[in-house]
Amino acid sequence: MQPACEHTRTQVLARRNGVDYVECLDCRQIFEAEDLEPVKTEEEEE
Repeated sequence: MQPACEHTRTQVLARRNGVDYVECLDCRQIFEAEDLEPVKTEEEEE
């Protein structure tokens, strides 16, 4: 089983209705750019 990709290398593919779509250059998965923003964990909030 492959380790999960962290999507650190991306390129913007398109922008539609104010939403940027990006592709991970490592695993080739496509995302909305806002989905790649880091999410705070409980440890970071303390």
